[in-house]
Amino acid sequence: MIHFQKFRSIAEAAAGDKRRRWLLVGAVLLLTHALSALYYGARYANHQVTVGSAALSLEMTPEDWAAPLGDMDSAWYLRTAVNYAAGRGVTVRLTESSTTQDLPFFYWAPGTPVTFGTWMKLFGRDSMWPIFWFAVAAQLLFGVISLATASLWTRNMLALAAVAFCTGFCPPLQQWFYGTSMVSSELVALVPLSAIMFVLAKGFIAFRAAEGSFWTVALNWRVAVWFAAAGLLIGVNSLVRDSCEVLATFVALFIVFRSLVFDRRRLALAACTAAILLLCIGFVRYPVKRWNRHRIGIPAVSTGVRYGVWCLSMWSKHDRYDWYVIAGIGCGEYLDPEAAKRVEAYFQDKKPHAELYSLGQFAQAVWKRPLDAIAFKAERLPVLWLGASDLWPKMCWTLVSIWCAAFYASLAAFCGIQWWRRRRIPEVMYLCLTMMICASAIVHFELRYTFPVWTTLVMAPGLVVAALARNGWSSPPANRSIDEPANAALAPTPPALAA
Repeated sequence: MIHFQKFRSIAEAAAGDKRRRWLLVGAVLLLTHALSALYYGARYANHQVTVGSAALSLEMTPEDWAAPLGDMDSAWYLRTAVNYAAGRGVTVRLTESSTTQDLPFFYWAPGTPVTFGTWMKLFGRDSMWPIFWFAVAAQLLFGVISLATASLWTRNMLALAAVAFCTGFCPPLQQWFYGTSMVSSELVALVPLSAIMFVLAKGFIAFRAAEGSFWTVALNWRVAVWFAAAGLLIGVNSLVRDSCEVLATFVALFIVFRSLVFDRRRLALAACTAAILLLCIGFVRYPVKRWNRHRIGIPAVSTGVRYGVWCLSMWSKHDRYDWYVIAGIGCGEYLDPEAAKRVEAYFQDKKPHAELYSLGQFAQAVWKRPLDAIAFKAERLPVLWLGASDLWPKMCWTLVSIWCAAFYASLAAFCGIQWWRRRRIPEVMYLCLTMMICASAIVHFELRYTFPVWTTLVMAPGLVVAALARNGWSSPPANRSIDEPANAALAPTPPALAA
């Protein structure tokens, strides 16, 4: 009886500590996001968000907001969302020579205008306030999911509070989402992308915990469920940003390659898991491809996937031509102008496997001029990774640039601490970063393309705090294995055991 009462008191104390911990972390999360929303809302009220000489206001109608944006991506998303909210489908309304037409929207994936259009149906389209509150809600939900993901590896209150703060005060994300690009595919993709990272984290934990021989571990229901969910979420996200489809392929190759090199006992499980992942994303994308086949004659989610590497010349008279040059669009054309013409003709003729043909032509262009290709990408690295507005070495350090550098350093510090102590580094912490580095040759350089990295990068400072709080800078214990599960590597000692 005495032992039972002692156990009960310990359990109640632990439960009370847990409630207080989460209340504090929740308060940090809500307060930081609320203050950020107030600050950026005030910028709109004070006419500090401008496009040229035009100031954007949340009191504007969506049509008035889109007008000064011209041909920016967010303007076309907003025009299509307005048409969808008005019941005219996924179309964009164009007026030429006093003739109004509703043309199919297919250049980008349909998820963004459908999401914003549905939101306008629910909350009105007389002003931009509903879109602003969508941005606030999306970033808050992103913060909640990031906290849930970080809690898979640590229960340290200070670490979780740091994660909560970093999700609510993150200039690289917020200056984009609360600026001229508030109606952007990146904002809509933020929540499903953060959910993907949570599900993948759970999937990798289940994958490492799977026991059995080569064949008996070929299919594990826990692993299958988590990676099937990841495949479905990646599929949903690819309907917002078509390029997200590559994430599923990369994760599938990553699982198989890692098992082939480091853990062949789980090779059969890795192959089955990769197949499940790819099947699930195909299941989500197929209806949209079929819909576009009937609508525009092309079985694709979107058609604007080739202009990152080629066809800079087609924008030579565009009012944003300087931005295209800085962003790195047209690397292939810079290396081989004739190859750009061949690729464009190949796409226009609707020949099969156009993307593979484009990739082959680009590979040949790089092979012929490798030093020029490296120089072209190297001088644009600050634009992608630091949010700079100009090329190296003319870039200027800003709050965004400093923030980016600090967070990359925190990720490097976390990986270094884990490696020094022979603890496993959670896969999702470096998965998107590795994918972006591998894709750097064919991705034109702009900060928004690293947003998938930031869905996990905001957790890095908190995980550094958790790693240091547990053992300080002590050397690795002799009995610590590098194969120790990640959730055990960072988790604190339970109160009952400590007692």
